[in-house]
Amino acid sequence: MLSLKRLSGFLSLSMASLVSASSFAAQPGLYLGGQMGYGYVHDSGISSGDMGAMINDALGYGNFTTTTFNGQFSEGGFAWRVYGGYQIGFNWAMEIGWSHFPRVPVDASQTGTDLETGLPYVAGTSGTFQTNAFDGVGKYIFYFPQLCQLSVYGKLGLAYVVGRSNQSVNVSENTPVTGILVTAGDENITDRLYPTFGIGLNYDFRPDISMDIAYTRIQKVGNSDQLGSIDTVLLGMALHFG
Repeated sequence: MLSLKRLSGFLSLSMASLVSASSFAAQPGLYLGGQMGYGYVHDSGISSGDMGAMINDALGYGNFTTTTFNGQFSEGGFAWRVYGGYQIGFNWAMEIGWSHFPRVPVDASQTGTDLETGLPYVAGTSGTFQTNAFDGVGKYIFYFPQLCQLSVYGKLGLAYVVGRSNQSVNVSENTPVTGILVTAGDENITDRLYPTFGIGLNYDFRPDISMDIAYTRIQKVGNSDQLGSIDTVLLGMALHFG
């Protein structure tokens, strides 16, 4: 009899917990949201091959050597993401999103010798590199038993990353009589498909409104002269429509 009472009490407590969780947890179904925060872009704004091609355009010939080249950069700044998804029950969701990452300066330099004139040259760039990404991920959501409004989640999927560069190069040589300065510009679009993953902490104010903070990484795989890994820490809100 005592065991039956304990079982009855346990079932009552479990039912109360489920009712409480469903009262506060985000309701299953369609949801839309937005996030903003900090993004760190690990990119190379220009490759040595691209730099050589622009110098070739500026000089009008490719008869030159390269002594030094520096075209790497990593830089952080403001980033944002808009997304939509569908939550299946209280533990699973599928989500798609569009992210906009910091615009970073293209800051490359090269030195060498112009074999046509026999003079050393110095080349430097100006311009920007912009990265965006479209992602599709699956999410697993875990609600804390005693804190039914609070949950953690993990996500895993793929990101289609697009980088757009808009840059120009200035090439200067010093002669005994005067200086030579020539310029050339270039625009490139690079795209890659990379894996993406992340973790987040979510709080449901009501079944139709939630807030989260998340860390996400888009991981570079394979060879790419420009598109590297990207890290973001974003704070966001979502509306759940059921």
